[in-house]
Amino acid sequence: MTEGLHHVTRKLIGAVFLLLLPSCANDDWSPSRLAHGEGHSATDRENRGRASYSTYCAGCHGEQGDGNGGAARFLSPKPRDFRKGRLKFASVSAGSVPRDDDFLKTITHGLSGTSMPAWTLLPLEERQDIVAYIRSLGPPNESPAAAVPIPPDPFVKRPEKGVEEGERLYHGLAACTSCHPAYASRERIKEHMQASDVPFSGFRERLYESETKESEWGEPIKPPDFLEDRVKSGNTRDELVRVIAAGVGGTAMPSWGESLKPKQLWGLAYYVHSLVALRGTDEARALTADLLGQPTAQAPSNPR
Repeated sequence: MTEGLHHVTRKLIGAVFLLLLPSCANDDWSPSRLAHGEGHSATDRENRGRASYSTYCAGCHGEQGDGNGGAARFLSPKPRDFRKGRLKFASVSAGSVPRDDDFLKTITHGLSGTSMPAWTLLPLEERQDIVAYIRSLGPPNESPAAAVPIPPDPFVKRPEKGVEEGERLYHGLAACTSCHPAYASRERIKEHMQASDVPFSGFRERLYESETKESEWGEPIKPPDFLEDRVKSGNTRDELVRVIAAGVGGTAMPSWGESLKPKQLWGLAYYVHSLVALRGTDEARALTADLLGQPTAQAPSNPR
Protein backbone atom coordinates (compact mmCIF):
# COMPACT_ATOMS: atom_id res chain seq x y z
CA MET A 1 0.00 0.00 0.00
CA THR A 2 2.73 2.47 1.02
CA GLU A 3 4.77 1.58 -2.06
CA GLY A 4 1.73 2.25 -4.24
CA LEU A 5 1.25 5.70 -2.70
CA HIS A 6 4.90 6.52 -3.27
CA HIS A 7 4.54 5.48 -6.92
CA VAL A 8 1.50 7.75 -7.39
CA THR A 9 3.26 10.61 -5.62
CA ARG A 10 6.28 10.31 -7.92
CA LYS A 11 4.00 10.37 -10.97
CA LEU A 12 2.22 13.50 -9.71
CA ILE A 13 5.51 15.27 -9.04
CA GLY A 14 6.73 14.35 -12.54
CA ALA A 15 3.52 15.69 -14.10
CA VAL A 16 3.82 18.98 -12.21
CA PHE A 17 7.46 19.27 -13.27
CA LEU A 18 6.51 18.80 -16.95
CA LEU A 19 3.81 21.45 -16.63
CA LEU A 20 6.33 23.88 -15.20
CA LEU A 21 8.91 23.32 -17.95
CA PRO A 22 7.35 25.74 -20.53
CA SER A 23 7.23 28.56 -18.01
CA CYS A 24 10.85 27.97 -17.05
CA ALA A 25 12.12 27.71 -20.61
CA ASN A 26 12.26 31.47 -21.05
CA ASP A 27 13.67 32.24 -17.61
CA ASP A 28 17.07 33.81 -17.12
CA TRP A 29 18.83 31.65 -14.54
CA SER A 30 22.28 33.03 -15.26
CA PRO A 31 24.84 32.87 -12.42
CA SER A 32 24.90 36.67 -12.10
CA ARG A 33 21.15 36.74 -11.40
CA LEU A 34 21.09 33.66 -9.17
CA ALA A 35 23.83 35.23 -7.04
CA HIS A 36 21.36 37.99 -6.19
CA GLY A 37 18.46 35.63 -5.74
CA GLU A 38 16.94 36.81 -9.03
CA GLY A 39 15.60 35.18 -12.14
CA HIS A 40 13.29 36.69 -14.73
CA SER A 41 11.33 35.40 -17.71
CA ALA A 42 11.24 36.76 -21.23
CA THR A 43 7.74 38.05 -20.48
CA ASP A 44 9.06 40.02 -17.49
CA ARG A 45 11.73 41.55 -19.70
CA GLU A 46 9.16 42.50 -22.34
CA ASN A 47 6.93 44.06 -19.69
CA ARG A 48 9.77 46.19 -18.41
CA GLY A 49 10.69 47.00 -22.01
CA ARG A 50 7.12 48.07 -22.74
CA ALA A 51 7.23 50.56 -19.89
CA SER A 52 10.57 52.01 -21.03
CA TYR A 53 9.44 52.02 -24.67
CA SER A 54 6.32 53.98 -23.70
CA THR A 55 8.49 56.55 -21.94
CA TYR A 56 11.29 57.00 -24.46
CA CYS A 57 10.16 55.63 -27.84
CA ALA A 58 6.39 55.80 -28.32
CA GLY A 59 6.36 59.55 -28.98
CA CYS A 60 7.96 58.90 -32.37
CA HIS A 61 7.48 55.19 -33.05
CA GLY A 62 3.91 54.97 -31.69
CA GLU A 63 2.48 52.89 -28.86
CA GLN A 64 1.86 50.03 -31.29
CA GLY A 65 5.33 50.33 -32.85
CA ASP A 66 3.83 51.34 -36.20
CA GLY A 67 6.04 54.41 -36.65
CA ASN A 68 3.09 56.77 -36.21
CA GLY A 69 3.76 58.40 -32.87
CA GLY A 70 2.58 61.93 -32.17
CA ALA A 71 5.83 63.47 -33.43
CA ALA A 72 6.15 61.30 -36.54
CA ARG A 73 4.39 63.74 -38.87
CA PHE A 74 7.08 66.31 -38.20
CA LEU A 75 10.00 63.98 -38.86
CA SER A 76 11.94 63.04 -41.97
CA PRO A 77 13.01 60.30 -42.35
CA LYS A 78 10.00 58.72 -40.66
CA PRO A 79 10.44 56.60 -37.51
CA ARG A 80 10.87 52.86 -38.04
CA ASP A 81 7.77 50.64 -38.16
CA PHE A 82 8.76 47.81 -35.80
CA ARG A 83 5.85 45.59 -36.89
CA LYS A 84 7.89 44.71 -39.98
CA GLY A 85 10.62 43.18 -37.84
CA ARG A 86 13.30 44.65 -40.10
CA LEU A 87 15.93 47.41 -39.91
CA LYS A 88 17.68 49.53 -42.50
CA PHE A 89 21.06 49.27 -40.81
CA ALA A 90 22.04 45.86 -39.47
CA SER A 91 24.85 43.31 -39.50
CA VAL A 92 22.75 40.86 -41.56
CA SER A 93 22.10 40.88 -45.30
CA ALA A 94 19.66 43.60 -46.31
CA GLY A 95 16.08 42.51 -45.72
CA SER A 96 16.98 39.65 -43.37
CA VAL A 97 15.81 39.31 -39.77
CA PRO A 98 18.07 41.50 -37.61
CA ARG A 99 19.91 40.35 -34.53
CA ASP A 100 19.35 41.71 -31.02
CA ASP A 101 22.72 43.44 -31.26
CA ASP A 102 21.50 45.33 -34.33
CA PHE A 103 18.57 46.83 -32.43
CA LEU A 104 20.78 47.50 -29.43
CA LYS A 105 23.41 49.24 -31.56
CA THR A 106 20.87 51.64 -33.06
CA ILE A 107 19.32 52.39 -29.67
CA THR A 108 22.73 52.96 -28.11
CA HIS A 109 24.35 55.08 -30.84
CA GLY A 110 21.34 56.56 -32.64
CA LEU A 111 21.30 57.48 -36.32
CA SER A 112 23.32 60.52 -37.34
CA GLY A 113 21.39 63.26 -39.13
CA THR A 114 17.99 61.93 -38.02
CA SER A 115 15.72 62.43 -35.02
CA MET A 116 16.89 59.10 -33.54
CA PRO A 117 19.22 60.06 -30.66
CA ALA A 118 21.85 58.01 -28.86
CA TRP A 119 20.47 56.51 -25.65
CA THR A 120 23.82 55.84 -24.00
CA LEU A 121 22.56 57.29 -20.70
CA LEU A 122 20.02 54.48 -20.33
CA PRO A 123 21.40 51.49 -18.42
CA LEU A 124 22.39 48.60 -20.67
CA GLU A 125 19.79 46.29 -19.13
CA GLU A 126 17.02 48.80 -19.80
CA ARG A 127 18.10 49.09 -23.43
CA GLN A 128 18.07 45.29 -23.67
CA ASP A 129 14.55 45.27 -22.21
CA ILE A 130 13.45 47.70 -24.92
CA VAL A 131 14.97 45.43 -27.57
CA ALA A 132 13.00 42.48 -26.17
CA TYR A 133 9.76 44.46 -26.36
CA ILE A 134 10.48 45.77 -29.88
CA ARG A 135 11.10 42.22 -31.06
CA SER A 136 7.72 41.18 -29.67
CA LEU A 137 6.07 43.73 -31.99
CA GLY A 138 7.40 42.07 -35.15
CA PRO A 139 6.31 38.90 -36.95
CA PRO A 140 6.30 35.89 -34.57
CA ASN A 141 8.64 32.91 -34.72
CA GLU A 142 11.34 34.56 -36.81
CA SER A 143 14.95 33.61 -36.21
CA PRO A 144 17.68 36.23 -36.68
CA ALA A 145 19.94 35.74 -39.68
CA ALA A 146 23.67 35.18 -39.44
CA ALA A 147 25.83 38.29 -39.42
CA VAL A 148 27.57 39.08 -42.70
CA PRO A 149 31.28 38.27 -42.17
CA ILE A 150 33.64 41.25 -42.44
CA PRO A 151 37.11 40.33 -43.76
CA PRO A 152 40.29 41.85 -42.28
CA ASP A 153 41.28 45.29 -43.55
CA PRO A 154 44.01 44.82 -46.21
CA PHE A 155 44.86 48.53 -46.46
CA VAL A 156 45.88 49.35 -42.90
CA LYS A 157 49.47 50.13 -43.94
CA ARG A 158 48.59 51.65 -47.34
CA PRO A 159 45.34 53.63 -46.96
CA GLU A 160 45.98 55.54 -50.20
CA LYS A 161 45.79 52.23 -52.09
CA GLY A 162 42.41 51.61 -50.52
CA VAL A 163 41.14 55.00 -51.74
CA GLU A 164 42.40 54.27 -55.27
CA GLU A 165 40.77 50.85 -55.31
CA GLY A 166 37.54 52.33 -54.01
CA GLU A 167 37.38 55.11 -56.59
CA ARG A 168 37.68 52.52 -59.37
CA LEU A 169 34.97 50.31 -57.88
CA TYR A 170 32.63 53.18 -57.02
CA HIS A 171 32.61 54.56 -60.57
CA GLY A 172 33.05 51.21 -62.32
CA LEU A 173 32.11 47.69 -61.33
CA ALA A 174 29.92 48.54 -58.30
CA ALA A 175 28.06 51.28 -60.24
CA CYS A 176 27.47 53.32 -57.08
CA THR A 177 26.75 56.35 -59.28
CA SER A 178 23.42 54.86 -60.31
CA CYS A 179 22.11 56.10 -56.94
CA HIS A 180 24.83 58.21 -55.28
CA PRO A 181 26.54 61.20 -56.90
CA ALA A 182 29.66 60.69 -58.97
CA TYR A 183 32.85 62.33 -57.69
CA ALA A 184 35.10 62.01 -60.76
CA SER A 185 35.12 63.61 -64.19
CA ARG A 186 33.12 61.96 -66.95
CA GLU A 187 36.29 60.96 -68.80
CA ARG A 188 37.75 59.40 -65.68
CA ILE A 189 34.51 57.53 -65.03
CA LYS A 190 34.60 56.08 -68.54
CA GLU A 191 38.17 54.94 -67.89
CA HIS A 192 37.10 53.20 -64.69
CA MET A 193 34.18 51.52 -66.48
CA GLN A 194 36.32 50.32 -69.35
CA ALA A 195 39.00 49.03 -66.98
CA SER A 196 36.30 46.98 -65.21
CA ASP A 197 34.82 45.83 -68.53
CA VAL A 198 31.52 47.57 -67.71
CA PRO A 199 29.52 48.49 -70.84
CA PHE A 200 29.03 52.24 -71.29
CA SER A 201 25.66 53.46 -72.55
CA GLY A 202 25.74 57.06 -71.35
CA PHE A 203 25.48 58.98 -68.10
CA ARG A 204 22.33 59.63 -66.14
CA GLU A 205 21.04 63.18 -66.35
CA ARG A 206 21.98 64.42 -62.87
CA LEU A 207 25.22 62.49 -62.51
CA TYR A 208 26.56 64.65 -59.70
CA GLU A 209 23.43 64.51 -57.55
CA SER A 210 21.79 61.70 -55.61
CA GLU A 211 19.03 59.82 -57.39
CA THR A 212 15.89 59.36 -55.28
CA LYS A 213 14.79 55.71 -55.16
CA GLU A 214 11.68 53.86 -54.04
CA SER A 215 11.89 51.96 -50.77
CA GLU A 216 9.90 49.48 -48.71
CA TRP A 217 9.47 51.99 -45.87
CA GLY A 218 6.48 53.86 -47.26
CA GLU A 219 8.31 56.74 -48.91
CA PRO A 220 11.14 57.30 -51.44
CA ILE A 221 14.67 57.56 -50.09
CA LYS A 222 17.45 59.81 -51.33
CA PRO A 223 20.89 58.19 -50.96
CA PRO A 224 23.45 60.37 -49.20
CA ASP A 225 25.77 62.75 -50.99
CA PHE A 226 28.96 62.00 -49.09
CA LEU A 227 30.29 65.55 -49.54
CA GLU A 228 27.18 67.07 -47.93
CA ASP A 229 25.09 64.57 -45.96
CA ARG A 230 25.70 62.74 -42.72
CA VAL A 231 26.10 58.98 -42.91
CA LYS A 232 23.31 57.76 -40.63
CA SER A 233 24.96 54.56 -39.43
CA GLY A 234 28.36 56.15 -38.72
CA ASN A 235 31.29 57.36 -40.79
CA THR A 236 34.20 55.24 -39.56
CA ARG A 237 35.71 52.79 -42.03
CA ASP A 238 34.52 49.88 -39.88
CA GLU A 239 30.93 51.15 -39.99
CA LEU A 240 31.12 51.92 -43.70
CA VAL A 241 32.43 48.48 -44.66
CA ARG A 242 29.68 46.86 -42.58
CA VAL A 243 26.97 48.81 -44.43
CA ILE A 244 28.58 48.06 -47.80
CA ALA A 245 28.83 44.35 -47.01
CA ALA A 246 25.36 43.99 -45.48
CA GLY A 247 23.46 46.56 -47.55
CA VAL A 248 20.60 48.77 -46.33
CA GLY A 249 17.36 46.94 -45.68
CA GLY A 250 14.30 47.91 -47.70
CA THR A 251 16.26 50.19 -50.06
CA ALA A 252 18.10 49.98 -53.37
CA MET A 253 21.41 49.50 -51.54
CA PRO A 254 22.26 45.78 -51.99
CA SER A 255 24.40 43.45 -49.91
CA TRP A 256 27.88 43.36 -51.44
CA GLY A 257 29.42 40.94 -48.94
CA GLU A 258 29.27 37.87 -51.15
CA SER A 259 29.87 39.46 -54.55
CA LEU A 260 32.93 41.63 -53.86
CA LYS A 261 36.40 40.56 -52.79
CA PRO A 262 37.74 41.74 -49.41
CA LYS A 263 40.00 44.39 -50.97
CA GLN A 264 37.04 45.67 -52.99
CA LEU A 265 34.75 45.93 -49.95
CA TRP A 266 37.38 47.75 -47.97
CA GLY A 267 38.40 49.86 -50.96
CA LEU A 268 34.86 51.24 -51.19
CA ALA A 269 34.90 51.94 -47.45
CA TYR A 270 38.22 53.80 -47.76
CA TYR A 271 37.00 55.83 -50.72
CA VAL A 272 33.69 56.82 -49.13
CA HIS A 273 35.54 57.63 -45.90
CA SER A 274 37.83 59.98 -47.86
CA LEU A 275 34.77 61.77 -49.25
CA VAL A 276 33.06 62.01 -45.86
CA ALA A 277 36.23 63.60 -44.45
CA LEU A 278 35.74 66.48 -46.92
CA ARG A 279 32.11 67.14 -45.99
CA GLY A 280 31.37 70.84 -45.67
CA THR A 281 34.91 71.99 -46.55
CA ASP A 282 36.15 74.42 -49.19
CA GLU A 283 37.84 71.48 -50.89
CA ALA A 284 34.49 69.69 -51.22
CA ARG A 285 32.84 72.80 -52.67
CA ALA A 286 35.71 73.27 -55.14
CA LEU A 287 35.48 69.64 -56.28
CA THR A 288 31.74 69.96 -56.84
CA ALA A 289 32.19 73.20 -58.79
CA ASP A 290 34.84 71.61 -61.03
CA LEU A 291 32.66 68.60 -61.77
CA LEU A 292 29.58 70.69 -62.53
CA GLY A 293 31.65 72.97 -64.76
CA GLN A 294 32.73 70.21 -67.15
CA PRO A 295 31.82 70.52 -70.85
CA THR A 296 29.07 68.26 -72.15
CA ALA A 297 30.38 64.70 -72.37
CA GLN A 298 30.86 63.03 -75.73
CA ALA A 299 30.29 59.36 -76.37
CA PRO A 300 33.52 57.32 -76.19
CA SER A 301 35.20 56.39 -79.47
CA ASN A 302 35.04 52.68 -78.58
CA PRO A 303 31.78 52.19 -76.69
CA ARG A 304 31.33 48.72 -75.27
